[in-house]
Amino acid sequence: MVVICACNLPDPNVVDYDTILRVVLGELEQFVENDYTVVMFSGGAIYRPGWGWLFKAYRSLSRRYKKNLKALYIVHPSTWPRLILGTMNAVISPKFGAKVHYIDNLSHLAKVVPLNQINIPAAVYKHNLKFEDSITLPEDQQDHAHRVFGAPLARLMGPNGENGLPKFIQDCIGNLVQNGLYVEGLFRRSPSSAMMKQVRAAYDRGNPVNLAEYDIHISAVLLKLFLRELPEPIFPTSIYGLLQQQNRDDKDMQRTVIEFIRTDVLTQVTHNNLVLMMEVFRLLKLVADRHESNKMTAFNLAVVMSPNMVRHEDVMQEIALSSVANQEKDSMLNGSLTLGTVVKIMIEHYDDVF
Repeated sequence: MVVICACNLPDPNVVDYDTILRVVLGELEQFVENDYTVVMFSGGAIYRPGWGWLFKAYRSLSRRYKKNLKALYIVHPSTWPRLILGTMNAVISPKFGAKVHYIDNLSHLAKVVPLNQINIPAAVYKHNLKFEDSITLPEDQQDHAHRVFGAPLARLMGPNGENGLPKFIQDCIGNLVQNGLYVEGLFRRSPSSAMMKQVRAAYDRGNPVNLAEYDIHISAVLLKLFLRELPEPIFPTSIYGLLQQQNRDDKDMQRTVIEFIRTDVLTQVTHNNLVLMMEVFRLLKLVADRHESNKMTAFNLAVVMSPNMVRHEDVMQEIALSSVANQEKDSMLNGSLTLGTVVKIMIEHYDDVF
């Protein structure tokens, strides 16, 4: 299966389309000796080749290119490809025209090709939202083995972490480190909910995703959502009682809290949770270190991240546990340490804690 994305076509004033044609034909050489299918995403394109170039491209296809082509699926066809292909098929090859199929949306495409094997660009997902709010897979493609959100870490990482960090986490953190550390309001601002839903669904289908193509806030919000939907919270509920009992009367309260986190809290965290926690807090530390640019201090980050790390059947208790002390001297609230404050201290003193 060969995928062509019109949204990736460059400006014809900058790149010679004859060069593109030679590259494409060279790539097709690998496939044309056997049966193959072409999927062309027409939607989201900024630049389009002219009629003359398309006729030239068609004539460049030798018989073996056309003979073994089983189907050409045009996804999100506008008037432009319908007119051109209709003219070419009528004038040049009616037999070739029988292999051309127009696909209205990605749910329709999923009925004819395995959608989770295609790297679909962000521009195509965005264009698809004009036709449907969500993508529906056929029954035989609904394989929940790829599901990321709501899946236990033991399945994603292996019982003892032998599979390493989930690909989704690597993608999110890598993109945020490379492109998001200086973005104002990171982890606080909300992206397009429709596009976020598309990216989430793509990961759950097992589609390859290039997060760099999307709004950086999608990576930040999806990371929070992943933590929120873990079957077991990243901090075990067994530590809630310890937090409420811990009274911080020592003069060197900050040092005492750090020791408490290391000896009482992290020792109760599972291996997989600890590996994930170290990477997430490393990222948060990098963001906090650049708070003059991104306006996200350790306090601000703890405020927006803590609710995704707490799970309690009593909503008011969950809110209380998520609260964050703004000043060091306020690290004890009513004689108890909150998880929100623990999160803040873990960001501020990452190297000491871990």
